[in-house]
Amino acid sequence: MLALVSALLVSGLGARRALAQEASPPPQAPTPQEQQESSSETVGEQGVESARRAREEFQAGVEHYQAGRYVEAIHSFQVAASLIPSADLWFNIASAYEQLARSRGEVSDYEQAIAHYRRYLTERVDPPDRAAVEANITALTERLEAARAAQTVAATTGTLQVRSDFEGAMVRVDDEELGATPIDRDVALPPGRHRVEATREGYLPFLAEVGVDLGLTTTTRIDLTPARTHRSIVQSPVFAWVAWGLAAASLVTSVGLGIHAASLVPTDFDPSFDQYADARTWGAVSDAMLAATAAFTAVGIALFVIEGQAVGTVTERGGVVEEP
Repeated sequence: MLALVSALLVSGLGARRALAQEASPPPQAPTPQEQQESSSETVGEQGVESARRAREEFQAGVEHYQAGRYVEAIHSFQVAASLIPSADLWFNIASAYEQLARSRGEVSDYEQAIAHYRRYLTERVDPPDRAAVEANITALTERLEAARAAQTVAATTGTLQVRSDFEGAMVRVDDEELGATPIDRDVALPPGRHRVEATREGYLPFLAEVGVDLGLTTTTRIDLTPARTHRSIVQSPVFAWVAWGLAAASLVTSVGLGIHAASLVPTDFDPSFDQYADARTWGAVSDAMLAATAAFTAVGIALFVIEGQAVGTVTERGGVVEEP
């Protein structure tokens, strides 16, 4: 009976070795083994059907393992082992559990991998890879202890994940500054209520109180609301500047005319009126321009006050002007 079963399974187990190598298991872990056991017993119809089903389940386990579906691979190998017990199937199950442990880091996966490797060594007659398997069991035991220790530490805290669609927002949890979003790391916190703050220029501050539970992961999402501000529209004091320009021109003209009038005064004293007529005329014009300077300056001040009045307002939201 077992002779026929071995013949049905041995080719599949050989293929399993190649697939295990393609899945790149760790150097310490031997790849699944070829079926070695044989027997001269004959099989009946029920035995042939069991062997057929075992081979189908084994092939399904190979395909699942190659695709990285280790949970499904374990199930298929277990069904095959229930139909046709084989020490090499325990090795395959152990290898699948080891891959699960490396990807998930769960204590139970390490425990199952170690248990099935030991069962393989117990039930396999003189296994040629005993030293390599024992070394792998030792390495897995060390990882198991580390996973147990990490699980003990993690049980004293909870985990907070901070997520946001906004970049550049500064985030603070309680008294710890996490940096700018996006935050790509989780925060271990003691159980209880925690204050989450976020600020960004042009947006209203974000503030929330988040509850963190022991051993669980809590996710908080930061949604920022653009700040809305109002700004007055003030027209430019064009006419005031024109008046002040005229005042400046009048002042320059007044000074120039005053200098010219002074130059017309004769150096020799002569009480004759005609000698001072031109000087007085230009002096009067200089005084008139000086008065114009004062008038234009006053008008400019008045216009500046009038033109400086707000003629409207605009609303900005997040630094962008909103349409009225």
